[in-house]
Amino acid sequence: MQTTEPTIRRGGAELIPYVRELWNLLFDHHVETGAAGLEVVPRDQSWPLREAHYAALIAAQPRASIWLASHGDDILGYALSVVSDFEGQSAVVLETLSVDPATRGMGVGSLLMDAVDREAAAEDIEVGIVDVMAGNPRARALYLRRGYSAWSETWMRSEPVIGSRPRNEIGLLGLAATAEALGLQLKVSSGPDDTWVSADSIVDLSITGDALARETLGASDDPRPEQLDRMLADLSDAGFWTIRFELPTEPSAAWLRAQLQERGFRISTERLVRR
Repeated sequence: MQTTEPTIRRGGAELIPYVRELWNLLFDHHVETGAAGLEVVPRDQSWPLREAHYAALIAAQPRASIWLASHGDDILGYALSVVSDFEGQSAVVLETLSVDPATRGMGVGSLLMDAVDREAAAEDIEVGIVDVMAGNPRARALYLRRGYSAWSETWMRSEPVIGSRPRNEIGLLGLAATAEALGLQLKVSSGPDDTWVSADSIVDLSITGDALARETLGASDDPRPEQLDRMLADLSDAGFWTIRFELPTEPSAAWLRAQLQERGFRISTERLVRR
């Protein structure tokens, strides 16, 4: 039986090889909890994608840190944190937290988060951010106990379209203008995702105005559903079949939330913020 507290080691890219199995265990946990109802990639494809993501993140982010919890030769868990901008303030983003299921309940996750928080405090960073997968109430409850609060939801639809045209990057200019007219900001992120089946390029949409966020009055001539359908169809025609919407947490954007659900979107992650 373990009688001493785990050792916490901080490092960078050199620690990536040590976290492979812990990532695989986290992937298994996501699948066991339903993976938010979205189709997942084969297990053997997940780690190479996550490994490449970590390497790129650390190369681009000099303040990225991997925190490794171990006891002797046994690796018990790890966290990866980065410093990012959030509404004009520096924030520590807890990118990943994974603990060996055999050690859950022993405080390993709390020790890793304590280490991340101490580094943030040393840099006078007061804002913390973490994204938790939908359908994982145990993880969500842990973060809420640590002082995080609900901030936003990401809704995702990833449906390959048979016979769709090759991705048209030039057409994005017009699509971005269409999104802007709907009160949305359109960006493209590199894919594929390391958990869910997705395209090589993922469209991210977020609300910038109230054209879609405000409640509908139930008017039969409300143009917004048709405008939304047209934009989604245009994205699909342009070869972009993985789309994510970031929405404010309830009760904001209730109308758009209902519209997305009708169109096959599911909540993939929830963003929690601590100030």
